[in-house]
Amino acid sequence: MPRHHTLLCAAVAVASLIFYSTLAFADISKGDSALATGNTTQAIAFYQSQESDILAKIKLAQVYMSFDLDEAEDWIELARKQDDQDPRMHFTRGSIMGQQAANSIFSALSYAGKSLDSFEQAVALAPTNIDYQLGLLSFYVQAPSIAGGDMDKAKQVAQAITALDPIEGLKANIMVYTALEDKPGLELLLQEGLAQHSDDPWFLFNAGMIKQNHQEYAQAIGLLSQVPLDAENEEYQQRYFSAQYQIGKTAILAQDFYPVGLAALDNYIANAAIGNGMPSIHWATFRKANIVQAMGDKVTATQLYKSIQANDDKQLKQALKKALKRLS
Repeated sequence: MPRHHTLLCAAVAVASLIFYSTLAFADISKGDSALATGNTTQAIAFYQSQESDILAKIKLAQVYMSFDLDEAEDWIELARKQDDQDPRMHFTRGSIMGQQAANSIFSALSYAGKSLDSFEQAVALAPTNIDYQLGLLSFYVQAPSIAGGDMDKAKQVAQAITALDPIEGLKANIMVYTALEDKPGLELLLQEGLAQHSDDPWFLFNAGMIKQNHQEYAQAIGLLSQVPLDAENEEYQQRYFSAQYQIGKTAILAQDFYPVGLAALDNYIANAAIGNGMPSIHWATFRKANIVQAMGDKVTATQLYKSIQANDDKQLKQALKKALKRLS
């Protein structure tokens, strides 16, 4: 076969490989775009069309985590069979198995072991990835000792995170000291954070929540009120509005600061774009009704309670029933 023909065939093969790889990447990107707009069904279809790609399997597992853990487990195990040295796969697998352990009775320890193994593998394969380190830290902090929880190891991971990024290390140590219920140690960390990171939204929010948990309500509201609004950054925007909601909740817990709490909840209801993990507008309206009721306006409070659509939120339905009963 002539040499130029062989070179031409090789060139065509390479071009074809690049072409189909580009198509695969494009379809995975389409899945990401569909997911971002809330079209889960379409996202799954795009990812499944490229299921030979391990990243597509991982993304399918991540999507199914929110509503079908068994399906998520199936996809992540397929990804593990394809490449058991992929840290992204191990991190996702650790999260899935951890959720399975939390939801299981008879297989909890087995799932917990798989979760720990995958988090440890993710960190071993990518030791500079802070998200993977935090995943392992969360396991050590949250799991019971019989399932692999270990506060000494959690402290070691927090030290490793601190070496990579001081602010992330501060967050990690706050997680550890909170789990240890070490109030003096936690207070020192908060003082250090306020001195060095007083403009960090994450730190201000979590410092406020710690003060709320410690029933130091005036300080909690002061810290939560400092969380800045950054319209250019979606994550910061969600943190700001989450702080606004918590200001309202703190006022209810404190049985004080009602005007401040009411203004914060009105801001949340009118302007918040609800993201993952954020309270619904229905919950915010419920908190607003709590404050209005506490301020003595039972008529408006009743109207607010009756305007709320609890849908499938059993906790909110129960809370509404109790609130209306107290007003009757």
